Amino acid sequence: MSKLKCPHCGSRGISVLRKMCLGPAVPATCQVCGKKVGVPYTAMLAATPFLAAIVGSAFLEPFALRAGLWVGGFVVMAICHMRWVPLERR
Repeated sequence: MSKLKCPHCGSRGISVLRKMCLGPAVPATCQVCGKKVGVPYTAMLAATPFLAAIVGSAFLEPFALRAGLWVGGFVVMAICHMRWVPLERR
């Protein structure tokens, strides 16, 4: 799995999976320099597609459609988080 650049040292020390688990109050540690890295509070906006999928699924009857909507919302949320949420120093 590829690594992302640390805003402190500029080397690739943050894994993609670790960034996906980051939140505004949950920092990560760079594996190279050991300093804390986080995401801004606006990162919560990336969860909007998943939350919309959960709300929208209340109006669908077959469970397969609900589950498909949840998975689709999660995938869009993950893409938004990886593409537009920057890493910042903590």
